[in-house]
Amino acid sequence: MNQLDTSSFSDPDGFCQTLQRVQNTKSILRDHLFTSNPINQEEHQKSIPADCTSDHLEQNKKVSHQGCLPWWFIFVGWLLVIGTSVIAGYFTMLYGLKFGKERSISWLVSMVISFFHSLLLIQPIKVRACTFWSLSTPSMTLNYFYSSRTSLHLAKQVICLAVFFALVIKKVEGEDFQNVVFEKSEKTPGDENNQHTRRWEGSLYEPPPPADIERMKRKKILEQKAFALLTEILTYLGFMWMLLLVAFGQKDPNAFFLNQHIINSFTQNVPDSVSTQGVFMWANTSLLPNLFGEFQGFITDGKSKLVGNARLRQLRVQKNSCQVAGSMLTFVSNCNAVYSWEMEDMGSYEPGWNHSLLDNISTSTSRPWKYQTQSELRNRPFWGRLETYRGGGYVADLGPNLLQARGTLDYLWNNKWLDEYTRAVFAEFTVYNANVNLFCIVTFLMETAAVGAFRLYSELQIVRLYQAMDGLYFSVMVAEILYLLFILYYMFQQGKLMKQQRWSYFKNKWNLLELSIILLSWSAVALFIKRTLLGNRDLAYYQNHKDQFASFYDTATADIMLQYSIAFLVLLSNIKLWHLLRLNPKMNLITAALRRASTHIFLNLVVIAIILVAYAVTSNIIYGWELASYKTFTSALLTLICLQIGIFNFDEVLNDDHLIGGLLFGSCTILLTFVVLNLFVAVILVSLEEEQKQHKPSEEEEVVDLLLNNICSLFGIRYKNEKKLMGLDVNGSGALAVNNSRDFLNTSSADVNIYQKTGH
Repeated sequence: MNQLDTSSFSDPDGFCQTLQRVQNTKSILRDHLFTSNPINQEEHQKSIPADCTSDHLEQNKKVSHQGCLPWWFIFVGWLLVIGTSVIAGYFTMLYGLKFGKERSISWLVSMVISFFHSLLLIQPIKVRACTFWSLSTPSMTLNYFYSSRTSLHLAKQVICLAVFFALVIKKVEGEDFQNVVFEKSEKTPGDENNQHTRRWEGSLYEPPPPADIERMKRKKILEQKAFALLTEILTYLGFMWMLLLVAFGQKDPNAFFLNQHIINSFTQNVPDSVSTQGVFMWANTSLLPNLFGEFQGFITDGKSKLVGNARLRQLRVQKNSCQVAGSMLTFVSNCNAVYSWEMEDMGSYEPGWNHSLLDNISTSTSRPWKYQTQSELRNRPFWGRLETYRGGGYVADLGPNLLQARGTLDYLWNNKWLDEYTRAVFAEFTVYNANVNLFCIVTFLMETAAVGAFRLYSELQIVRLYQAMDGLYFSVMVAEILYLLFILYYMFQQGKLMKQQRWSYFKNKWNLLELSIILLSWSAVALFIKRTLLGNRDLAYYQNHKDQFASFYDTATADIMLQYSIAFLVLLSNIKLWHLLRLNPKMNLITAALRRASTHIFLNLVVIAIILVAYAVTSNIIYGWELASYKTFTSALLTLICLQIGIFNFDEVLNDDHLIGGLLFGSCTILLTFVVLNLFVAVILVSLEEEQKQHKPSEEEEVVDLLLNNICSLFGIRYKNEKKLMGLDVNGSGALAVNNSRDFLNTSSADVNIYQKTGH
């Protein structure tokens, strides 16, 4: 005000009005912020210039009330409000009856959502943005507030709205400015020439105390760490989002239905065990009728195209591959071992297995009697229920139609293609369903353990080799590109960290987890490329050899490995979430408690493992010869583990021997479930209680509190731990801000007094 005079105001009373507003603003600020030092009324009256007489004040008071309606108009206003509400509600009810129940509910829901969206989101953001803009430009604010009475009225409305939302959303606690001592501004009476110099000597222009500087430095460091933490969390959430999109984009939900449809079509009414004759019967009654449907080239459903021809493949063992016990030689003439790679028969024969020939058999020999290697058949080893079988064998093509396939089966039956040396029979074919754009590589296995009975086992692999050019495909493609960019970003970050830490980098388990994710990601990329190349190769082979069996096993194997890689990526990425959850005080406490109890947990796990192994061996010995759940040590161990989580078939055990079964599994349940596992939980609870007593907040918790405080402040919410943030806001920068506000008011008072003494 000392830079202005009455000539700067167009209205003669403008200067007095402006000065009066400045004094009123000072009074309001002192009353609300500095209750410990109220304004003296006499000093307030002295600060008003003599030119501003009571006439001016009365004139201003009258002007402020010009244009107002009589007091009784408030009843008119309420009457209009009530009448408008009643009429609007009446017409709303009529329209609701006209629209019907569903449309009315949809309309009401959309209206309520729109109302609360505007009330809770749009309007607060607009008011806060306008308030922030106006406060950030003080010169524009003053010119706007004091240019005219109309603009002053609008400014009051904006300020009232801002104060309303600030008071409603952000609760101002009274203890924020307790025990604050305010110093009076030092004045030297009689020295008018030093008024401009004196205001530079106040505490406002002195350096802050060293304690405040240290607190501000620490707060700045915490803010930087909070920003880095927020960046890490948001980046990792984006990484997880892209990874999940890629993972779910590799699988089609229709694959399950196609799998179940084919299995149910080819395995209906098949006994659990069949003889050699039963294998041919299954092939004639189930395999061929479903393999060749009504439409040429399609299976029985008429939707799945048969890709190439189907084939039968047999694996055999050599004659006299085992020795008969001496006492039984008079009763048993020969012995044939179970299947193994060492005992597998790889010779070449004439029809009927009558005469063994050399390996370089002439081309006139029929194909079903000549052994073909795994590479010749473009196959891979197969893991069955009993053994792991080679990819080679004796192959018989079924042909392109049902008539030729039945002729082939009759030929094989008449020449005894299956006999006592047969250990496995494979039925292999591939179908393509255009409706779901999926290939299905089908393998049915009839295997025997040299006891003379065959059991059916099926394995289907669903692969997508043609990419559908739809919106989902482009979304997945974009996700794959972004995922690679995330991997490059993490490689850069880990590279810098490895350069800084050198060999100590590998001592941190979270660094090793990050490195595993990166390596596994590039392995998945390599498998994806390999699957694409193998798929193109197999499709090209099928286009050139449509009358032969089209093998897609290499492509299916690459696809399975890719799915496993992605699954482990998702697993490791979710484990990494535990590293981010350390920022939660509760999760940090649980982690510390588990670390404290790690020794006791390990000892309890050893005890549990010993007990499980003991019961698994016992149950395998007792029930392994008649119950499938205990036929091997591994299956018995898995069955006992399922017992602890409630997945157990008590009937099969009690029906076999109710006394031994009840004692065995009753004692196992009591010992493991009610004793050892409860001790295991008790160890963890004791460690958690000890950790709660000795737990000390880490710096990461302070960073999280500061981050949450900043996030809540954006929405006008007071964070519950705001006063615990190292005293930064209340005792540190907050106290500094209070002192600065006090000095500003004192300085402003000095400026007003300067103008009073030098102006008029």
